[in-house]
Amino acid sequence: MSSNILLYPILLPLIAGAVCFLLSKKWMKEVLSLVAMLATFILAIFIFGSEELIFTQAWLPILGGINFSLRSYHFSSFILIFLALFGVLISLYSVKFMRGKERLKEYYAYLLWTIAASSGAILASNLIVFLLFWGALGLLLYALLSLGSYRVATKGLLIIGASDFALILGVLFLYHLSGTLEIKEIGSIPLNSALSIFAFILLATGALAKAGAMPFHTWIPEAAEKAPLPVMALLPASLDKLLGIYFLYRICLDFFHLYPNSGLSLLLMLVGSFTIVAMAMMALVQNDLKRLLSYQTVSQVGYMVLGIGTGIPLAIAGGIFHMLNHTIYEVCLFLGGGSVEHRKKTTQLNKLGGLARMMPITFVTFFIAALSISGVPPFNGFFSKWMIYQGVVELGRLGGGGNFWIIWLLAALFGSALTLASFIKLIHATFLGTPSTSQPEDMGEKARKLGFSMALPMIVLASLCVVFGVFAYRIPLKLFILDSVAGVPPSGEWLGWWRPGLTTTLIIIGLVIGGVIYLLSKVKLFREDTSYIGGEEASPEMKVSGVEFYDTVRDFSGLKGIYGAAQKKKLDFYNWGMSFCQAVAWVLRGLDRLVNYVWEGLASLVVLMGRGGSRLHNGILHTYLAWCLLGLMVLLVVFLVL
Repeated sequence: MSSNILLYPILLPLIAGAVCFLLSKKWMKEVLSLVAMLATFILAIFIFGSEELIFTQAWLPILGGINFSLRSYHFSSFILIFLALFGVLISLYSVKFMRGKERLKEYYAYLLWTIAASSGAILASNLIVFLLFWGALGLLLYALLSLGSYRVATKGLLIIGASDFALILGVLFLYHLSGTLEIKEIGSIPLNSALSIFAFILLATGALAKAGAMPFHTWIPEAAEKAPLPVMALLPASLDKLLGIYFLYRICLDFFHLYPNSGLSLLLMLVGSFTIVAMAMMALVQNDLKRLLSYQTVSQVGYMVLGIGTGIPLAIAGGIFHMLNHTIYEVCLFLGGGSVEHRKKTTQLNKLGGLARMMPITFVTFFIAALSISGVPPFNGFFSKWMIYQGVVELGRLGGGGNFWIIWLLAALFGSALTLASFIKLIHATFLGTPSTSQPEDMGEKARKLGFSMALPMIVLASLCVVFGVFAYRIPLKLFILDSVAGVPPSGEWLGWWRPGLTTTLIIIGLVIGGVIYLLSKVKLFREDTSYIGGEEASPEMKVSGVEFYDTVRDFSGLKGIYGAAQKKKLDFYNWGMSFCQAVAWVLRGLDRLVNYVWEGLASLVVLMGRGGSRLHNGILHTYLAWCLLGLMVLLVVFLVL
């Protein structure tokens, strides 16, 4: 196969986006976007099925002969497949969800251009080419977020821009260390010098910021409230995670050699563990569906960083697998949240409830994705977390690093428990609780029911959660993951007692038994009596919501201050940076005023002296003689004193 095919996943969405920007008819933008995404997905499959492909074209001879180089190999090409798949699903979902919204031409153009830039960043084989596409993604992030709020878009751009500046510095140091800009030729640089360590930290900063890890996450919850749901499903939930973790993997395994329990390994595991627990705790007390999902998006990044940071091949494979699983179930969750917003025109949990009967497809797919993100077997999220757990245990067996591995393991397990708790609250308040109103839905609400274009993407993603969990080793691991990570032991050495097939069978048996019990409960063999809530007889006006499930956690002594500070954005390092910039601006303004006052004072003194001198020089002869006499007297006194 010709290597020119590597250009098509970039050029096709790029050109289609430009055409969408010029189109005015309502349906043409949707059709063109969907066709372009489908074509890109098919191209990605062909690229994945090929051997390693390398495209090189002379590009900037003035700058020492920099080539426009693209390369596809197993790892990059499988990520390209899922990048294009999510583009197809988001485009299909947007057909109905975005109907009637403003700035549709811009939305579809930005959507296609984002896929083009992401494809370029994944396939780039030259660091300059990589930076070109990576920087374009920062501008497109601003463009997409601006569809909801220019303030949030500016915040996201500044945070990503600052991390990209660190990334550029890291690339310069990497070039100094390796002597080449071609990624394939860099090799594995030992982390035994201050420059290599500094370069690693700068590059990792860019990757972690793109993935949305702490402390670079603060724009994500705000964007969730303002930006359209398909934008959130496309960027923070999927593409940013794919690109950020992809690049972190390249840094730790291709550019440098990260040893288990080394200082940088401990740093990454600390960041990952803290991100897991802190963001899950924040999600626990959220009362808005979109904000809760956004915090969980950040929390799951911690598992990926923890897995890669161990330096253990099994945990690294688990981190990569969790990256893939996360994009699947998180996109499904955001699309489900978009369906709820489309139907009820709100995502406030206290205004929702009882939607399971009204929206059965959304409920089932959302429920499956929620179980997956919580690490409940046999879904895909559990299997990737299980691999990370096993890798952390293997890290402890190697020795070194003290007993910190216990902390990393407990943080990962505790994070899963917190995630499950937050989704119990979310699902109860949204789908299973008492409806927010007893009035029948109006005709406008009936018209907002799900259509095929919104339901199919959620069904596909929920199905992948099941298939990638039950057949995890046979399909995603063997097909995509294991060939990308060298040194992963055979499954018999780490799978342990976990048997997906047996577990799935037992769960199905449990569901059948539960269904039989439920059907038997419909047979009235017992007396029915009045229900009571809090000692009072239940009435239709009473609304039992799960919104307040964990208010006691928020009000707990010690945590109350932290939650309060987070609510007031006192823990937002972006605000710290803005405050620092304001302080610097005030100091500079004060210095400017001081210099201005000194200059004005000197000018006034000169003017005053000039006016005094002009009065003394009045043109009268005896006045000049008097000044001469006075001067002689002064000289005489000085002479006598000395």
